[in-house]
Amino acid sequence: MSTATVAPRVMTRRRRGGRPGGRPGVSPAEAARRTLYWPLLLPALVVYVGVLLLPALYGVYVSFTTWSGRGDSPVWTGLANYVRLAQDSLFQRAFLNTLGILVVSGIGVFAVTFAVSAVLREVRWGRAALSLIFFPYLLSPIAVGIALSLLLSPDGLVNASLRSVGLGALAQQWLTPDLIFRVILVGLVWVSAGYYLTLMMSAIGRIPRYYFEAAELDGAGRFTVFRHVTLPMTWDVVTVAAVLWCINAIKVFEFIIGFTGNGDAPPPQARTLTIAQFLTTTGGRNPQYELGLGSAMAVVMVALITVFVIGVRRLMRREALDF
Repeated sequence: MSTATVAPRVMTRRRRGGRPGGRPGVSPAEAARRTLYWPLLLPALVVYVGVLLLPALYGVYVSFTTWSGRGDSPVWTGLANYVRLAQDSLFQRAFLNTLGILVVSGIGVFAVTFAVSAVLREVRWGRAALSLIFFPYLLSPIAVGIALSLLLSPDGLVNASLRSVGLGALAQQWLTPDLIFRVILVGLVWVSAGYYLTLMMSAIGRIPRYYFEAAELDGAGRFTVFRHVTLPMTWDVVTVAAVLWCINAIKVFEFIIGFTGNGDAPPPQARTLTIAQFLTTTGGRNPQYELGLGSAMAVVMVALITVFVIGVRRLMRREALDF
């Protein structure tokens, strides 16, 4: 056999084996990566399991028990806490209020975001206006809630402004039990819209200008440009924003505590799942210290977030556009 026939066979073996003596089909870089995989991953995995996963699983276990957490041991009661939640009118009200924030305020937040982004894209003072709209989101939610409640008090700035322009008939008690949750829905739109508008404007900023110019040359109006250019090209960011809203809406807590001004016992009309859990476990004027019931509420919230996040991801799934 000649040398010219043997050489290609040797080169072929080295390409398949990566290096002499190595695993077949594994390159040196891949072998090094596999060697360092577990040493690099293990510390983070231990922290994740010890700090997040195990406490979460223990919380699920506590949800099936009765436990005050004051020196006694949890007593297994099965599904009793979940049955109690299903029959508790206050928890049902908190659950519906949370869904109301998620859906009604969510529609308001994204309607404002889409409408304002279509305008800010075309004006010179767009950055300044965006900063002003974003400003409430930078403040403490408790401070914003307190400030808004002062503005809406019977002699606050809102009623005084209505009376000064001859619209005194519209002035009313905004913080009564009948209106307080509606005002909270609007207040959450005002506080949150700036954050989602900032995400939207950052996504619009990466769209090449000539797409908008071509649409305008074709005579497209502002709504048509938004529908056929802006929205499709920012769909990935809109999807992420919708997921973030689902998570944030179900966790609303500080704003309502500050807005009602009665953190130890907000009225039932203003309570959400997080506030109900806080009052049940360690908060409120008369804390119940029912950690089993509070853990059951937490499990319900996690399940609610999971369902909505998966649902939003599936409903908004589309092919990504490259531009």
